[in-house]
Amino acid sequence: MLQNLPKPVAQEPLLARANLPRWAGPVLLAVVVSIAYFLAARLSLALLTKPEGVAVFWPAAGVAAGVLIALGPRARWPVVAGTMAATIVANLFGDRNLPSAFLFAVCNAGEAVLAAWIIERVYGTGFRLGRLRNVLGLFAAAMVGTALAAIGGTAGIRLFHNADAPLLATWQQWFASDTLGIVTVAPLLIELAALPRDRPSRSEIIEGVLAVASLALVCALAVFERWELLATIGPVALLFAPLLWLAARCRPVFAATAAFIVSLSIVWTTTFGIGYFGNPGLSMTDRVFGAQASILLVTLSALVLAALFAEIRDKRRLAEIALQASETQRYLIETERLAALGGLVAGVSHEINTPVGTSLTVASSLAHRCATFAGQIGSGEVRRSQLEEFADGCRDASSQLVANLQRAAELIQSFKQVAVDRSHADRRTFDLKVVTEQIVASVRPGLPRPRRDSIAIEIPAQITLYSYPGAYGQVLTNLIFNAFTHGFLDGRDGRVLIKAREVGADQVEITFADNGVGIPGDVQRHVFDPFFTTNRGQGNTGLGLYIVYNLVTQHLGGTIALASTTGKGTTVSMTLPLNAPGHAEPAIMAGRIGG
Repeated sequence: MLQNLPKPVAQEPLLARANLPRWAGPVLLAVVVSIAYFLAARLSLALLTKPEGVAVFWPAAGVAAGVLIALGPRARWPVVAGTMAATIVANLFGDRNLPSAFLFAVCNAGEAVLAAWIIERVYGTGFRLGRLRNVLGLFAAAMVGTALAAIGGTAGIRLFHNADAPLLATWQQWFASDTLGIVTVAPLLIELAALPRDRPSRSEIIEGVLAVASLALVCALAVFERWELLATIGPVALLFAPLLWLAARCRPVFAATAAFIVSLSIVWTTTFGIGYFGNPGLSMTDRVFGAQASILLVTLSALVLAALFAEIRDKRRLAEIALQASETQRYLIETERLAALGGLVAGVSHEINTPVGTSLTVASSLAHRCATFAGQIGSGEVRRSQLEEFADGCRDASSQLVANLQRAAELIQSFKQVAVDRSHADRRTFDLKVVTEQIVASVRPGLPRPRRDSIAIEIPAQITLYSYPGAYGQVLTNLIFNAFTHGFLDGRDGRVLIKAREVGADQVEITFADNGVGIPGDVQRHVFDPFFTTNRGQGNTGLGLYIVYNLVTQHLGGTIALASTTGKGTTVSMTLPLNAPGHAEPAIMAGRIGG
């Protein structure tokens, strides 16, 4: 689910840029839902079985529920208004009166709201079909919502239209058709709404479109070609391969599209007497029940297979990220050691600079005065040559020593530069919550056992960055290990909270807060300096926050700040762009130095 395009502008900023009033978005959504619901209802009416007038499925129910689940609670009242308006208009165009039309409108809107509310309560916002439990939860929510709505619909039919059909049969017809409408249409709308945040790659789109097109071709042949073998046995044999192909290779949106196409073709053959489902030798009850059972079987199989394969892909991706995170952590440890050695060499070079400089001065002065002293010493030429050689030797050896120390420090720093750069050369789209959870899961085994469950994450489900997940992973890993190796040295029960929220239309603010020992105020301005640490005795080289600062400001294109109170904890705040700037050669070591 990590792909390669930036997140689109959200609805509110888009309306704000278009200078539209705040009510324009909900009104526009209500109008769109009303039109889509009305057209889906008219399609269902056009496919009623003749002459009984039974709807095999009711896709309009899937329109309302799918839009509401996909957009979340903010779309509740626009969807309710659009659904009720479309239902009332459709019923008044038929043979229904206003009271019954209003009752049916309440039932239709109520089943969508109830199904979406169950999904929201169990799974939260940002619901997707990439998990088996999500697919089963959608089916369960659809059945609960339509079962209750069918009670009201059955009462309305009996009260206002004097229907002679048994109450149970009427309830069953409403329940079955609306449930199938939700489970066949809602998954498609949910996954389509998520595509701008999680767009497939070009190769996946081509592969998915080819598979869906081949499946649609088979369905079209089954519908329009009256050859009995093709219309009965053929689809069962020919549809299996494209459905399995889509489930195994592509995202659930393609499997949901395929399930909807197959469901529509089954309804079509039932209505117009084609193949098995249109066999006049069977009773209408058997034909409708067989069609509904087939739709349920195909849809459930396609979505379950797609969810299972999606889970397999995600687990493999999680394993790869965990491996990358462990390798990154190993690189960080090694580079900190190298950089610490480089700092030691640089420090030694600085400390011996004064005495060596003094030696150089003395040697130069000695060489300059050799000529003066040579006339006063016997065998002047011999003694002068010896003095000059001695002075030149002192000067050359001292210069060589300083040069060697400087080259050693530069070489070790260059090793660190290469090691840090190698882990974040790619820029791609990733879900902030998913990647954060994966990084935390990968570093937990390296924490002290009592503190492995001490990290809490509060990140909305729909924040997507087009940035460098490797660099972000290094930042988060450094902050976590910094907190658990420095922030809780006093043995307190340490807790870490990672939160995020969108700031405007193109930025996200991420806060990393711990309740550790804190950092004294007089040294907080130095925490991002290289080799600065208040606990070097515990093996801290003072490079963790320095690396974090450089990654955030120079690689991720953001800003970072630190606030801390002694005895209460520390909070690191980062503001990152949703679309990080690209750069070929990040200058990791050329960051903030000094205070």
